[in-house]
Amino acid sequence: MIKIVTVIDLGSNKIAGATASIDKEGNISLLALENLHSRGIRGGDITDINKAVGDIASLMDRLQCRKKPKNVFVITKSADTKMDILRGMVPLARAPREITRRDVARCLEIAAMVKFPLDRAIIEKIVRGFYIDGSALNVSNPIGLYGIKLETEAFIATVHMSKIQNITKCIDHAGFLLDGICLSGIASSESVLDEKEKKEGVLLLDIGDTLTERLIFKDSMLKSFRIMKKGAGAILNGNMRVDNNDFSSIVVTGGGALLDGVIEKTEKMLKRPARIGIVKNAGQNLSSQDAIIHTSTVGLISRIAKEYKNSHTHKNPIHKAFRKITDIYESYF
Repeated sequence: MIKIVTVIDLGSNKIAGATASIDKEGNISLLALENLHSRGIRGGDITDINKAVGDIASLMDRLQCRKKPKNVFVITKSADTKMDILRGMVPLARAPREITRRDVARCLEIAAMVKFPLDRAIIEKIVRGFYIDGSALNVSNPIGLYGIKLETEAFIATVHMSKIQNITKCIDHAGFLLDGICLSGIASSESVLDEKEKKEGVLLLDIGDTLTERLIFKDSMLKSFRIMKKGAGAILNGNMRVDNNDFSSIVVTGGGALLDGVIEKTEKMLKRPARIGIVKNAGQNLSSQDAIIHTSTVGLISRIAKEYKNSHTHKNPIHKAFRKITDIYESYF
């Protein structure tokens, strides 16, 4: 079955959109890419709802393919984003058994059960690592391994509830339904970073007009996330410092990556080799400009494609029967 996905990136002062089809094997076919300057968004926040709705409607009109989408995913960045490192644990059984995808999901849900203030909303759950049976060894993927207890440490990202309400209202008034929200840097990391960079240590700078998301990956996991209230101008003026130096290379993405001299300035400031982040896994050739502008939209589509592939993999009737037997076993033991 083919799934049609539409993603909108509400940037610092522009919006970009992509529509793609995804098959059950997770293969992506990009159907349309568009971007335009936004009149109702500044710093990732809605500043004029009527203009923002008009911009979103205009972008969606340009993205129309064979079938009008009902639901859209939104990418955003926000100065008020907070990342908390939290832990969750689930008991598996009295005797060791195989860890499943459902166990991992439950563990993440428990990690996010902490009581946040009523004005905060969770938009991301990002795993830092898993631990089996109280071991200090960080396991990147516990699925298929055996244990009696599974723990996880994860980043839980929250933003002001009003931001979610404003985005939801804009999408709704434009005639669509909001299907989910993702942070810009997290989305871009899916399309511009390779596994070797994530393992050796890489700093991803997602530079907007007024905000920059700073992510550090090491040992194939996200180690650090910060929002800086500085945009492209700070980079070009040499006004940026990073207190965590646990990286060997830098990748620059976002609108700031299009500015002349940004790579040279970044290398001079942070004393590491840097490159412009471009889309690597679009499944087709993109223009050089689209490959930079759409790192986040294509990145989120890639993430959705992986989840869609996994959902089909686990619809195997034999797997379902085994899962049911395991559930009965767990209920008694």
